[in-house]
Amino acid sequence: MEKDNDAIMLETLGTAITQLQVKYRSCGLLDRMAMKPALDELTNDYSNYQLRLLKEGVICSNDDLKAMEAIKGEIDNAAEAQELVGAIAKTIAFIAAKA
Repeated sequence: MEKDNDAIMLETLGTAITQLQVKYRSCGLLDRMAMKPALDELTNDYSNYQLRLLKEGVICSNDDLKAMEAIKGEIDNAAEAQELVGAIAKTIAFIAAKA
């Protein structure tokens, strides 16, 4: 079965957010406290975006997928709390631009 762009986006974004959550859990308490509001916002935004992707026809372009892959790459490479905060902010901005 061939995947459309929305299906690929669901997988890519879901994986990226899971990676952020895992890295968040490995941070120290103070860093987690600082990141928690942004991570909560991201989780909420992602849930809403995910519902749109499931309801509508194909809404993601190839450029959208490339942009999300670039953000996912930053998440993959993030090793410090500040890098994670930046990746969370970029993911929130990406989803907000699609709303």
